[in-house]
Amino acid sequence: MPLVVGRRRACVALVTLNGALACNPRVTTIGSLSRDAASEGRYIEAESGTLSGGFMIEDDSTASGGRFITPQVGIASDGTEPGPARATYDAEADSDGTYLIWARIQAADLSVNRFWFQVDGGAWIKWRITTGNIWFWDQFHDNIDYGTPLPQTLSAGPHQFTIANCVDGVAIDALYYAPDDSKPVGDSTKCDPPNSIDIDGGCQPSCGSLGGMNCGTTECMGLPTVSVYDCSACCPATLP
Repeated sequence: MPLVVGRRRACVALVTLNGALACNPRVTTIGSLSRDAASEGRYIEAESGTLSGGFMIEDDSTASGGRFITPQVGIASDGTEPGPARATYDAEADSDGTYLIWARIQAADLSVNRFWFQVDGGAWIKWRITTGNIWFWDQFHDNIDYGTPLPQTLSAGPHQFTIANCVDGVAIDALYYAPDDSKPVGDSTKCDPPNSIDIDGGCQPSCGSLGGMNCGTTECMGLPTVSVYDCSACCPATLP
């Protein structure tokens, strides 16, 4: 059954290849998400970056500020290089430190769950997480190394974060960065993306979280089929 990212209204701004409709970057609070006085963490709305090359701004009442960005269809670049769409953000570090950077995204399944990111002109890193049909905060990490965030050593002063497109369909709502272990507010799902993802209010496990056993293999013969979002799987005998 195909999964749907969510109901979205028509695009309100299409960023052209020459960046003519680009927005001015700004660091801000997001809806009910406010800066914690005890932390140096800051929020940035995704649509507030300097956009070019094919990122679009769309509306969603469940997104912070009611808007998010998503790449144009047909410009995907899922190999070793990022695609042409860019979203660039001016960030300010209040002090020297090791920072974690988060993004709030929505990605229906494995085919639409990744983009590229870069910090201060450094190496491009592919980052992915499957969330289902909800918005979910997650730390930047290297590809499928989900549990290992990539900390960034930042000096006090200005910095630049850049996101580039990788595949069609992924949506980005906001960014957050902090020099401590604080987490941005807003994750309320009982699921554990990407190990289990929220689909219509219910948690559907991944094949990997069930041991990665595909039906038809010798070790699965005769075992019951279980429903997972990314493959057909057979329940290992050790599971209830």
